[in-house]
Amino acid sequence: MRLIAVRRAVQILAVAGLCALPWVNAAGWRGVSGSFFALDFLGIPFADPVGAAQVAAMGFLPAGRLLAGALLSLGLALLLGRVFCSWVCPYGLLSELVYTLRWRRSGARLVVRQAFWGKILLLVLGLVAALGVGFPVLGIVSLPGELSLLPVLAWQGDEAWALLGAAAVPLVALLLEFATGKRLWCRFVCPQSVLLGAAAKCLPKGAPGLRIDWQAGKCTCKGKAPCQQACSLDLNPRCKGGPERHDCTHCGDCVSTCAAYGKALGWAAKEGERV
Repeated sequence: MRLIAVRRAVQILAVAGLCALPWVNAAGWRGVSGSFFALDFLGIPFADPVGAAQVAAMGFLPAGRLLAGALLSLGLALLLGRVFCSWVCPYGLLSELVYTLRWRRSGARLVVRQAFWGKILLLVLGLVAALGVGFPVLGIVSLPGELSLLPVLAWQGDEAWALLGAAAVPLVALLLEFATGKRLWCRFVCPQSVLLGAAAKCLPKGAPGLRIDWQAGKCTCKGKAPCQQACSLDLNPRCKGGPERHDCTHCGDCVSTCAAYGKALGWAAKEGERV
């Protein structure tokens, strides 16, 4: 439970910092600036890899810092997995909170495999559309980026309709998730999760990098799977090497739950080597 509390605190601090950023920048401090489309953090560039891919799809060479930021984001995903999704992403926080409220009311679950391939198809279609219209259309459905722009619009004093327009897609997605009790966007749509997940999947066996490790001999569940019930994405952690790295966000909910069932799940810096 301590890990869950720490993660939630990090998520809230990330959102709070994002909300305060335009006013802090206006006051003269520029140590951190930008949005989740392209963020400068103490001189280190981070960028949405999908954004860089769209620039390339439209026939342009991404600017140096945009390309460097995208590669750095992919490099972190390679080593740490999709930690951005569960530790930093503002939509991830909102989606988890909505899921928790709905799950406590209904308990309904949805098990659909091969969701990642569907997201790949949507990403490819988006890149083709960007090439066709000469506009980064996937930016409209980049929920981390769209939400990170809301404080900027508020600081600029934009009309309420402008704020509502920027928040429209996230609001509709959250309403659908509340109505269904499933984390639909993160599982089946989010284009950012495709490239981050693909990078995470590329970690070679035996190479150092954050993993969730499952040791079958320690499992005391006897057919039950409380760890899978704890996963809001309904992944199965009870397999060699842990859940699929391209799907798993390394939120640690399964590890925290497993602590009461023999500690068969744990964090590993290398395959089979617990942290």
